[in-house]
Amino acid sequence: MLNFSLLDTLFIQIVPFFFAIVLHEISHALVAYALGDDTAKKAGRFKLHTHFDIMGSLVLPLLLYVAHSPFLIGYAKPVPVDSKKFKDPLVDMALVAIAGPLCNLLLAAIFALMLQKEFEVMALPFQQFCFSFIVVNLSLFFLNLIPIPPLDGSRIVAALIPEAWVEKYYALVPFGFSIIILLEIFSRYVFSLLGQNASFFYFFIEVPVNGILKMVFA
Repeated sequence: MLNFSLLDTLFIQIVPFFFAIVLHEISHALVAYALGDDTAKKAGRFKLHTHFDIMGSLVLPLLLYVAHSPFLIGYAKPVPVDSKKFKDPLVDMALVAIAGPLCNLLLAAIFALMLQKEFEVMALPFQQFCFSFIVVNLSLFFLNLIPIPPLDGSRIVAALIPEAWVEKYYALVPFGFSIIILLEIFSRYVFSLLGQNASFFYFFIEVPVNGILKMVFA
């Protein structure tokens, strides 16, 4: 028989995380299609299950929870995009990129409204589910706006910087996630030496997320 705490975790934390990252990717696909790229549509990537990645969508976040990680990270299968089909590749790629974070922001707003309007009649587990959904989506919104390739924020930056710099900027793509992890580890170490409980993610994600939660639920 499964432990209730595990079931609770799957419902309240892992399920919102899965839907947040999958709907994020579907938003990329829909905007790419609207801008003239049917690559994702031909690949059948408008459906939820086509974005599921067993390691990134379930195992990794679950392992992080079991390890008492202060944050959950993971990923869905990325949407295939052919920028050659766009009229303005850099600008259109930026629009495709921003669609993901904006989807997460919209989902957070919808569930925040639900929680505010229906709080008293909701069962406690569903209240916790809604709150988790809000936190996860806000976290993904701010995480993906970090301008380090291959995060979505880098596509926005690429549309703003001189075109001659773009190739060198995108050369960071293979190292992007390693850079982010190293920044988090190094910043935690430095702040611990200063007697502070802070880090890279603390300033880029936790501070703005907590700020919004305080404004909405004050």
